[in-house]
Amino acid sequence: MASCEVSSEDSYFCSIDVLIAILLVPDWYEGLGTEYLIATFGDYFRDIKMYIEDRSFRRFVESCLEETIVVYVDHLLTQRNCIREETIERMRLDEEVLLDFFREHLSLRKVENRVRILSDLRELGSAECLDSFTLIYTNILEHQADCPPEVVEKLVALREGIQRKEAKEVIGKEIYQNSLVDGNPPKGRICLR
Repeated sequence: MASCEVSSEDSYFCSIDVLIAILLVPDWYEGLGTEYLIATFGDYFRDIKMYIEDRSFRRFVESCLEETIVVYVDHLLTQRNCIREETIERMRLDEEVLLDFFREHLSLRKVENRVRILSDLRELGSAECLDSFTLIYTNILEHQADCPPEVVEKLVALREGIQRKEAKEVIGKEIYQNSLVDGNPPKGRICLR
């Protein structure tokens, strides 16, 4: 596993980055990356909870969840492996694990709102036709209004077995144009870097 030299205040987020760096390698497909990440968070949270008030602790947990999602999406979009059925299934399992773990510390609504982008990207990664890509991207824009079409382009490029002609249609401006509401992107925010 990679090492990381950082100040103590960044050590938690460095660990997230290092653990998620194994995204889409054999250990990740077996669930080990997610398992290590959750175990690390469990240890951190037990230690930290003893020293800070509940409100500050919840903010810290929420920051950890948000950073985890950002790093996860970043690694998903920058990795070079094809997105296959096993990838989609592992992503679904990761969503469940993250939801289960973080809802022990935060409200279910907060956790679901943060993890929603993983579900949307998983659905985008498994979409079968242009209409599905457009519909899913529209859904993403409802919650993440500044999500660029390049996200769709990258996920389509990573898809195994998708025809180039259809991929070019998907990454064209048609998806973005079809997803606009009254000529504007839907309101929302994005957690991507």
